[in-house]
Amino acid sequence: MNKSAVSSFVILLGIMSGNPIGSLGTPIEEAEAGSATREPILLRNIHLFDAAAGAMSEAQDLLIVDGNIAALEDDLDPPSDAETIDCAGRYAIPGLFDSHTHLSHLVNAQGDSLRSALEGFVLRGITHVRDVGGPADVLSSLEEQIASGEMLGPEIFYSGPMLEHSPLTWGRFNENLPGFTVAIDSMADVDSILPALASQGACMIKTFNKQDSAVCRYMLEEARRLSLRVVHDPGGPLFHALPMDVALDLGVMSIEHAKAPWPVVLRDDLRREHDSLLVVGPGEMGKMGFAIKAAGLGVESISEDRLRGLAEKMKEKRAYLCPTLFVLEGAEEMAIEESRKQMGADSLSAPALQMIRTMVGGMVAISQHIVRQFAAYEVKMLVGQDGGDPAATFTEMRLMKEAGVPEAEILRGATLYPAQWLGVDDRWGAIAPGRPADLLVVDANPLEDITRMEATFLVVHQGRILRPRVEP
Repeated sequence: MNKSAVSSFVILLGIMSGNPIGSLGTPIEEAEAGSATREPILLRNIHLFDAAAGAMSEAQDLLIVDGNIAALEDDLDPPSDAETIDCAGRYAIPGLFDSHTHLSHLVNAQGDSLRSALEGFVLRGITHVRDVGGPADVLSSLEEQIASGEMLGPEIFYSGPMLEHSPLTWGRFNENLPGFTVAIDSMADVDSILPALASQGACMIKTFNKQDSAVCRYMLEEARRLSLRVVHDPGGPLFHALPMDVALDLGVMSIEHAKAPWPVVLRDDLRREHDSLLVVGPGEMGKMGFAIKAAGLGVESISEDRLRGLAEKMKEKRAYLCPTLFVLEGAEEMAIEESRKQMGADSLSAPALQMIRTMVGGMVAISQHIVRQFAAYEVKMLVGQDGGDPAATFTEMRLMKEAGVPEAEILRGATLYPAQWLGVDDRWGAIAPGRPADLLVVDANPLEDITRMEATFLVVHQGRILRPRVEP
C-alpha cells in the first residue's frame, strides 16, 4: 500500500473517532422572537405528545401563565389578558434536547455565527443541549449569558473537556480553544481536574478514546462521588482502550456513536484476530489491514448473537446509545479533502480513494445495522448530531428513522430520555401542569412522519412565543 493510502487511513481514523467540530450552523431567517413580556397564552385545540405513552393526545386546550403550564383541559376559560391561538390540527412536543453537541467551536467562528447558531436551536424548538466536549470556562460563560437573557440560546448541560490519556487525539484544538481536551494520565490528574470541572458547572464528564484502565476506574469512581454523570466515546472504529461493554460494567450510562459497539460484536474469527492485534499493539499497517478487511465485510463482520447480548446488557444497565449518524454524512468527502490538504496533494492515489470509500461505506452500513437492531431490541437511544448546526438535529432524526427507529422512540430520544439521563425529568421532557412552558408546535403529526418536526408553527420558550416569520 502506498504512502498516500497509509496517510489517508490515519486521517480517516481521526475523522471517524467522532468529529467534534461538525457544521457551524447557518444564520436563521425564518423565525423571530415574540413579546418580551409573559402574558398568559392559551393554545386551543392542540394535540400533545405523551412521551410516556408514545402517542398524541386528543385535542385539548393548554394554558400558560407566568411561564409555566397552568392547565390542560377541554374548553378552558382563559384569563382576560391571555393571547389565544387556534392550534386545531397542530401538535405540541416538549422542548427538544440535542444530546451530542460541541458548541465551543462557535466562539471562534466568523461574524455573528455564534449568536445565530444559538438562536437557531431555540427557534427550532431545541431548548436544551448536552455539550460533550469543550472548554468548561467557555461553556460556563455561554450558559451564563443565555441564562441572564443576554443571548437567546438553549440551556446547556456540559461535560467540559474531552478526557483522554495522552497523547491527545484532538490536541490541536487546544491552540484556539485551550482546555478543549485534557490529559488524564494519573490519579493525581483525576483529583485535580474533576473537582475543578464540578466547580465550573459541569454536570458530567466525557471519557474519550485512550484510557489507562486503573486511572479510568478511579475517574469513574470519583465522578460518582462528585455526582458527575459520564458519557463515553470509545474512539476510532476499532481497537478501543475502554470498549463499551467494559464501560457499561463500570457504570457508564451513555455511549456515544453507533460505531462504538462494532469491536465488541465482531464475529468469532474477526474477534480473535482483532484481540490478538490489540494485545501485540500493531502499527498503523496492521490496524489498516484489519480495519479495511472488516469494513469491506460490512454487516457480515457482525455476530448477531453478540449484538443481541450487548443490547440486553444495555437494557439491563438502563444505558442509552447516542448514535450520531449525522457524523457519517459527507465523511467520504471530508476524508478525501483532509487527506489532500495534509499531504499537500492535488489528488489522491487510487488505493487511497478506495480505502476511504471502503471504510466509510462499511461504517455507514454497520452503524445503520447496529441502530436498526438496537431499536428492534428496544434499546433506548438519544438524538444527537455531533456538532453545532441547529438544522442537523432534525437530519439526525431523519437518519435514525431511515435506520429503523420508530418515530415515537425518536421523539422520546429528543425529550423524555435525555431528561431522565440528566436527572431533570421533573422539569423537562413532558408537557404537564406545573412544568416550565418550553414546547414546539408543528403543523402535522410527526408520529406519522418524523420530517414534520421541521414544519414549525410556533415555539414557546420560557413562557414566551417565538413566531415563524411570514416572508412577504
